[in-house]
This record gives sequence, C-alpha cells and structure tokens, in this order.
Amino acid sequence: MRKILLIGAGGHCKVVLDVLLKSQQYVVAGIIDVKNRVGEKVSGVPVVGTDADLPMLFKKGITHCFISVGSVGDTALRVKLYGAAWKVGFIFPTLIHPLASVSRNAALGEGNFIACRAIINAGARIGDQCIINTGAIVEHDCAVGDFVHISPGAVLSGGAAVGQFSHIGSGSVLIHGVRIGERTVIGAGSVVIKDIPSGVVAYGNPCRERKKNG
Repeated sequence: MRKILLIGAGGHCKVVLDVLLKSQQYVVAGIIDVKNRVGEKVSGVPVVGTDADLPMLFKKGITHCFISVGSVGDTALRVKLYGAAWKVGFIFPTLIHPLASVSRNAALGEGNFIACRAIINAGARIGDQCIINTGAIVEHDCAVGDFVHISPGAVLSGGAAVGQFSHIGSGSVLIHGVRIGERTVIGAGSVVIKDIPSGVVAYGNPCRERKKNG
C-alpha cells in the first residue's frame, strides 16, 4: 500500500484517520503539526515533524498527503498548508468513508474528505480540498467550490451552489437553486431561501446577512 502523510493533528485528523483505517488503501506514515507537538500521537499515529519537513519526507518517498486540518468559517490555514505541500509536489487523494454514498455521476476534485453517511447525488460537482462532513447531503446538480466545508447534517437541495472558501454550518438547509457567494459563512441551523452574497456572515430562519466576514 502507498504511504500517506497527514497535515494537522487536531480533532478533524482523528476522523480522517478512522476513514483511512477503514479503507485500508494507505499506510499512514505520520502526521505533520507544530513543533511542540512532535512526538505526540493521535489515535496511535505519531506527529513526525512540521511543515518545514515536507520536502525531506517527500524525498523519502512519501508522495501522497492529506490536509487533516478542519475549518470553522476560516479556510486560511488549510489553504496555506495545501500551498506548501503542493509546491513540494505531493499528491492529494480524495478520501471517502465506506458508509458515504457518492453517485458515479458526481464529479469530485482532489483532496476532498467525504465523511460517514454523507450523500453526494448525481450531477453534483465538488471542487478541491472540500470537507463534506458527517451526514451532510449534497443533492443532484449542486456546485460546491474549492475549500468549502459543508458541516454535519447540512442539506444542499438540488441545484444549489456554494462559492469557494465558504462554510455551511451544521444542520443548515439550502433550498433548491439558491446561491451562496465566496468566503461566506452560513451559521448553524439556518434555512437559506434566497441567494447570499460573497464575504458575509449570515444566519437565521430565514437566513439573512448579519455582518461582513472579516
């Protein structure tokens, strides 16, 4: 089996490790995190270095990696770590939990995480480096941009679209055909019945823009 390196040793890393252990497609070579965590273990897997060690580990023959840092409304760290690993030359596989349902007629980019009980239906298009979290539903013909996080239990109805770097909170519902802009945060439990622009924080039932994001 190919070796894979995880980047990020937080809570999301534990979930990623569960998927890797269940899929048995890769051997986890270790985890990258900050210097003071080197030597610690996450679910039995050691933290073996920092992002400064990526070139050295790549030269040792570890060519696959996965960004195991989560995101709650801010994708900056995920983007930064992806850029560092991409520059070295790492390959980013998409990881799909065995209990997720992904249509063969859906299109998925690289480095995505599809969690347990998530559903991605026919005609859906998922960009790169997305998190489709536990029990989330991405219905037919939805479009999800790069680095988007669809949180646990969120539902994107048919034809909905979410712009890159955005976050859809847990339990939120987007009705059919609604559009979410880029770098926008939709708060947990929201019901989105109309388009929401880029760069804002919005929440509620019905969901309304509340402030600018950042």
